[in-house]
Amino acid sequence: MMFFNKLVQLLQRKNRAKKLGLKFNRVANFNLPDNLIVLGKRQNVNLPSEKGMDGEFIEVLLDDCYGVEQLPPSLLKIIDIGANVGLFPVAARNRFPQAVIHAYEPNPNLEIYLKHQSQIANFEYFMEAVGVQDGKVTIEIREVSGKTRSSVSESGDIPMVSLKRAIERIGGRFDLAKVDCEGAEWLLFEDTDTWQFVQNLALEYHLWSGHSHAETRQVIESLGFQIKKQIPIDKWYGLILASRTQLTSI
Repeated sequence: MMFFNKLVQLLQRKNRAKKLGLKFNRVANFNLPDNLIVLGKRQNVNLPSEKGMDGEFIEVLLDDCYGVEQLPPSLLKIIDIGANVGLFPVAARNRFPQAVIHAYEPNPNLEIYLKHQSQIANFEYFMEAVGVQDGKVTIEIREVSGKTRSSVSESGDIPMVSLKRAIERIGGRFDLAKVDCEGAEWLLFEDTDTWQFVQNLALEYHLWSGHSHAETRQVIESLGFQIKKQIPIDKWYGLILASRTQLTSI
């Protein structure tokens, strides 16, 4: 069974790579590309050659870890909280060609990459954190940019926008929220009212503050979502794909 699953995974990666204009043989000899097919056109991409970025590329674009292929291509409003260098917005643009996509990333060192990807995949980006309310954060930049953590602080130098305000910016609701913000999601969950305006959720959650996989599931369900898939990756983090049957009216 394990061999069969590995074979299926390899074939899926090869197929998705082909759609992006790439060849994929195996992880060991995969190199980050400098161009991709976006909306049917080959476009140059700008990606940092940092540790772990090749794995991030494979997860987001070749493994579809956030489940965009499982959602109808008619989605129109999408937010990315923790956009990093803009890989998810590229995947989202290919799946949802008509959507308005807003990407949020507090790490100023990544703006050069987000700006480039935003031009080829037609999305708007904000160099801001997203929280329960407007404010400021400090960030702890790590060797792997995707592991950057933020902390709410009045003395911070990075702007933070409330989830409510982010929703207002895009028109009052989200068809899809992808969230990967290295533990800050637990603050976002406190805004139970605003989550009612989100239809689908793709969440990488983090447990180093004493939370558990079971608790995360309970919190997401308490926000009114039905969990379609939960993948506990290890004791520190996991993935949840969820949706709600009805969206609250504004």
